[in-house]
Amino acid sequence: MEKDYLMSSIDEYFAILDRENEKRSKLVAKSLVKYLKKSKVESKYEALQAAK
Repeated sequence: MEKDYLMSSIDEYFAILDRENEKRSKLVAKSLVKYLKKSKVESKYEALQAAK
């Protein structure tokens, strides 16, 4: 019983990892933008700017 395995080079492996990482990064960025838009919490920097 011989099994067929899909062999890929190291370059292909890292290219796949890079694509998956890019997808995750975009998802995290979108989620962060949504969170920040909903929170509307004033930062210390904004408070200092308003106090001037």
